[in-house]
Amino acid sequence: MNRHITAFLLAPLIVPLLTSALALQILRDVPSLYWLGLMMADAVSYAGAVLAGVPAYVALRSRGWTAFWIAPLVGFAVGVFVAIGLVAVFPAVLQSGVLSYILEMLPHTGEVIITPNFQIWSTNVDDPPAALIGLIGAGLLGALVGTVLWLIGRPDRP
Repeated sequence: MNRHITAFLLAPLIVPLLTSALALQILRDVPSLYWLGLMMADAVSYAGAVLAGVPAYVALRSRGWTAFWIAPLVGFAVGVFVAIGLVAVFPAVLQSGVLSYILEMLPHTGEVIITPNFQIWSTNVDDPPAALIGLIGAGLLGALVGTVLWLIGRPDRP
């Protein structure tokens, strides 16, 4: 298999693997929510890789911009881009009721109530906004994906 394709198949798996390690501590008692979150992280990660990562990879490689330092930088930007897109789409998904419908189909979710009312940033003046922290976290995940993608795909080699 082509190493570039392999890179795009494997590198986005970092996001669900890392988020699953964090979510396991929180959702230990509700395994179906844990798996739903894992599938959502997987879908968002691959969507970001396909919609933003592949075009960036092809454009940078065609211009000969294949230095290692570019991969985490572009990965950070893609991670932030995907996080902004997710924040833009998520309220519509909540209001549509799709997520509630999926949760009703899952066994053992308990009394989970999902509402479209959620806080996007912190109102505490002393702390940085939660949105900024979330964007930095998403950017760091993207940088890690970009780095692994570069290490597997090695765009600097023919």
